[in-house]
Amino acid sequence: MATISDPVASQNVQPQPKASIWVWMLPNFTVFVSSMCIMVVELVAGRLIARYVGSSLYTWTSVIGIVLAGIAVGNYLGGRLADRYRPTEALASLFLIASATCLLTPMLNIHAGNWMLLRDQEWILRIFGHVFLVFFLPSALLGTIGPVAAKMALDLGRETGRTVGSVYSWGAVGSIVGTFLTGYYLISAIGTVAVLLGVAAILLGMAFLFGARSLLAFLWTGVVVASFIAMSGPFEQARVVGERLGLRPYESDWIHFQEETQYSLITVEDDMEMEGVRSMTLDFLIHAYVDMNDTGRLIYEYEQVYAAVTRAAVKDWPQDRVLRALSLGGGGFVFPRWLLRHWPDSYLEVAEIDPEVTRAAHEAFGLPADTPIRIFNLDARNHVEDILRRQENATEGLFDLVYSDAFNHYSPPFHLTTRDFNQKLRQLMTPDGVLLVNVIDIYRSGRFIGAMINTLEQSFPHVYAISSSLAGPSDDDERDTFIVLGSGRPLDVNELSINSAIGMVLDPEQLAMLRRRSQGLVLTDDYAPVDNLLSPVIRLASRR
Repeated sequence: MATISDPVASQNVQPQPKASIWVWMLPNFTVFVSSMCIMVVELVAGRLIARYVGSSLYTWTSVIGIVLAGIAVGNYLGGRLADRYRPTEALASLFLIASATCLLTPMLNIHAGNWMLLRDQEWILRIFGHVFLVFFLPSALLGTIGPVAAKMALDLGRETGRTVGSVYSWGAVGSIVGTFLTGYYLISAIGTVAVLLGVAAILLGMAFLFGARSLLAFLWTGVVVASFIAMSGPFEQARVVGERLGLRPYESDWIHFQEETQYSLITVEDDMEMEGVRSMTLDFLIHAYVDMNDTGRLIYEYEQVYAAVTRAAVKDWPQDRVLRALSLGGGGFVFPRWLLRHWPDSYLEVAEIDPEVTRAAHEAFGLPADTPIRIFNLDARNHVEDILRRQENATEGLFDLVYSDAFNHYSPPFHLTTRDFNQKLRQLMTPDGVLLVNVIDIYRSGRFIGAMINTLEQSFPHVYAISSSLAGPSDDDERDTFIVLGSGRPLDVNELSINSAIGMVLDPEQLAMLRRRSQGLVLTDDYAPVDNLLSPVIRLASRR
């Protein structure tokens, strides 16, 4: 049956005005910014807490897990807020509060790192508690923004699937941008504190974009501006306030170099107990001591063991043989300089992943700019693989001695501990070459040192272990520095002058004990749980 339309009613129906492209883009832009800031905060979290608890599998597990937990809680709360309040009003308040939490993060990090209640906890619990106290709330507040922005987008009346997909997509793009921008550029360019202040300023700007006009918003603007002045102001009052609030590093006559890089916070300062000696600290662990009056002096006991083993390894060489050595890890470049002093014609290569560590050695430790040491600023394994590619047709090994001394916190990077890597090193070494690996462990647990012995035995016919303690290893809960040797020929360890002067060579019974304690574990590229094996060492450090 035909219907008759009402001409009057038809004339009264007006077409809906189309929203401008900027209105459509606002929710997407909002979730882009919030997701970008979440990833910035997550990456900065790993760098900030490293100053107190190091950078390990445990720290990054805690950071990722707690930030994700904060996002999950924030998403739930954001959904409830989106149903109760107008999106623009909710977003103005949420961005303002998130700005405040991000700005307070550097100060909370200092208090959490020095809070004795946390310091007395087991290591894993201490890390978890530190990250939770400092970064859960900012993550949760930033997590509330996504659902509110999605509700704003849906209120515009476009297709539901298309709208939600667009919001998710822009959120993912924001996360990607935040990740690469922070990891590749921001942290090394301006430092973690400046990055967090920048995030606080961006979030404040978003609050004003959504209509924040209260007195509190303008007062907080003043706080943000004052924080930037305290962080970078050139006058004395700004420096004092910035140092007290944790917004800028302390300046003093005894600090000779301080730089935050993609890898660590590097600090070179005068040692308070040894006159004329400077130390290099990466995050919170001292990696090198250098006597500025005698840069060839070996202060660390393990370096003295290195020296004794080196002398023993080359004592029967013909006088015209040139010593060729590779050092994995530069630090203060102490031992390479010692080698040059005693073998001036030697050929030395150093693979140091952080170029700023090399710069610190030049500027604060007096390493000459024209040093004959060939320095390669890249990952040690990458350097070894580069050499192997260049030497495919070589019939002899390049290096007589290889020193592995790369550490991240108390543990070496796992990919430098494996059988696969040792086999690559073996290809670079002369038939009678010696590999010396610096290992920190507790003999009573012995899981890591035992695994290193097992692993080197897969690649070298002769393996030895030396404790740098004069009394030798004990079953007390004491951290010890061991040197594990892998050699292509037998070494007369009784003539190393170690037992009475520097440390003690582990006897076959002690080596067998360590093999049992490590349950015969051989580290491989597929399975090298270095952080887990060193958990007793880390727990012991947390109690001191």
